Amino acid sequence: MYDDLLIEIGVEELPPKNLGKLSLAFSMGLETAFKENNIDFCSVEAFATPRRLAVIVKSLAPKAPDREITIWGPPKHVAFDDTSSPTQAAKAFAKRNNLKINNLNELIQNDGNQDKLCLRELRTGTSILDLLGNCINQILLELPLEKRMRWGYVREGFVRPVRWAVVLYGDKPLNLKIFDIKSNNITRGHRFLSPERIVISSVTNYEDELFNAFVVAKIARRRQIIKDGADKLASEIGGKAVLSNQLLDEVSGLNEWPIPLIGSFDEEYLKIPHEILISVMQQHQKYFHVIGPDGHLMPYFITVSNLISKDPRQVSEGNERVIKSRLADAKFFYKNDLNQTLHGWREKLSSIIFQSEVGSLLQKTERVASLCKALAIYTGANPLLAHRAGQLSKSDLMSDVVREFDELQGVMGYYYALNDQEDPLIAQALSAYYLPKFSGDKIPSCPIAITLAIADRLDTLVAIFGVGLHPTGSKDPFALRRASLGLIRIIIEGEIDLDLQKSIDLTANELNFSGKTISRANKELVLTYILDRLNFYYKEKGFKPESYKSVLALKISNLHDIDLRIKAIEDFRHKSESIQLITANKRVNNILNKSIPHGNYINVTHFVSDKEELLFHAVQKIKPEIDEKIKLRSYSDALETLLSLYLPLDDFFENVMVNADDESVRNNRLALMTEIQELFLKVADISQMAT
Repeated sequence: MYDDLLIEIGVEELPPKNLGKLSLAFSMGLETAFKENNIDFCSVEAFATPRRLAVIVKSLAPKAPDREITIWGPPKHVAFDDTSSPTQAAKAFAKRNNLKINNLNELIQNDGNQDKLCLRELRTGTSILDLLGNCINQILLELPLEKRMRWGYVREGFVRPVRWAVVLYGDKPLNLKIFDIKSNNITRGHRFLSPERIVISSVTNYEDELFNAFVVAKIARRRQIIKDGADKLASEIGGKAVLSNQLLDEVSGLNEWPIPLIGSFDEEYLKIPHEILISVMQQHQKYFHVIGPDGHLMPYFITVSNLISKDPRQVSEGNERVIKSRLADAKFFYKNDLNQTLHGWREKLSSIIFQSEVGSLLQKTERVASLCKALAIYTGANPLLAHRAGQLSKSDLMSDVVREFDELQGVMGYYYALNDQEDPLIAQALSAYYLPKFSGDKIPSCPIAITLAIADRLDTLVAIFGVGLHPTGSKDPFALRRASLGLIRIIIEGEIDLDLQKSIDLTANELNFSGKTISRANKELVLTYILDRLNFYYKEKGFKPESYKSVLALKISNLHDIDLRIKAIEDFRHKSESIQLITANKRVNNILNKSIPHGNYINVTHFVSDKEELLFHAVQKIKPEIDEKIKLRSYSDALETLLSLYLPLDDFFENVMVNADDESVRNNRLALMTEIQELFLKVADISQMAT
């Protein structure tokens, strides 16, 4: 009989940022385990609160089905000697399968070709009672945890100490050892609102019984309660709650019984940059900020309590006192910073080491500033303003506000630059060059910001690779993966016509001037590393790997040009005629890989067949057109023109043997194949798409 299974692991409060990830990994681990052991079930439902990870497996079979297995042994003539006595091979088969040697004669069967020893037996399917204990513990140990804690006599670590465990199959509690806890059907409600133990009578009652004990078991349901409550409170004051997904998830992971409350702060604080106020509310207090109909910040916030209070206003007032103190500190830091200048802070960057072998942040800004000036010609930026932006790019790190709220680096650079009466374009660049900060984030649009963003990332990549600190596995302390993907997006989506190899050389030269020599091998590693990330970039966009490979085969290092070619190839591959041309090009390459032509000169007097003459004239006809389209980077049009070669090329292969006996004829035909290959390679090596 199939029944529902409940597994709940009760713990001390879990990290709210990782709650969703842990819950998903736990449920998927169980789902995988049941599938691997052939145990039928309908579905797996996940639950998670700050104090528990739980799953309900619907309609779970009590065991895997029994199955008949067949084990073939050695052939009869190998298993028995001339006297019909078992040989060593037969004895080994018997030992391996716990068989009596005297009974081996009864196990001879024909496999369709010959007689062999054969064991057929019915094996009982794995029971969930036998599977669950080790399975649950193994899944818990394999959860993606950054750090593990140990408690009591438990040798295996977990994200938080385990305090109880529930394993209930239908209405029957299972006594399994999970860490050092014996499982049963007793759970806990809300730590303060319902601290007494709760007996779960059946799996179907689990969610309702927790709700009655002031625990909303599903993350999504708590999330919706918070969202609806915040929207309602904000609308009552004529505003709108700004509910970022990241903060909404985190707050949902902090509460088992969420109660949204509204609070306010003095309008006087609205005079300081709103990003500071939002940072205080979001990053430090986990509050949601409120904006008015005009999109401007209002002096209100929404917090979420994990308690039912008889006087909610007192709770809000307590929150207001806390945030008032934080905002007062932030205001003091900001006012104090306005008495300094970015240029004045710049010299202090010499005290912060970027990397011991390549110097301080001050030295990095000097390199970046010089690189900005050199790259400005490609981005359309004013070189003098770009140079100045590079010099000031890290200065706000020395400000009091950024030291206290490090997530505001760049943002505060913008305000301080305006305060210093720097050019507004420089101020804008100091904030925007950090973009994109995460996957899907916008990229900088101002030419100076683009220049600074490229220069800063290139300097980081070349410097770190230059001293041999390449990312390995999951370790990437200098965030080189993020730097590479950001660089790729800025160049491609910003349509910056910039050669990456030359840019890496320019960057390495700046490091050479500062006393660190970057080897050619390390420069090649940087290029390879970025191009590897480029492959990932196109995979995320749904492009075929063959399109990427066909363009990269040309050894191009201009990302903008690569992008134009790959997009042209992607469009080309959807045309019905493309497969014939790709196959023909593959055939041309195969011929040239096997035969080396002596010279590339084509002599028309050596044509024997009219088919090769027709192909030659077809090639000569489109060559100028292809060259013009390549010059204009009209790669789709160039491929369209190349399609005209399919029929004469196919006709040629059907009627002409390239490797003719006559050497002059053979070399002439190979030279023709070489010219065709070179024509195709002006766009991409489309033979790579033959797979």
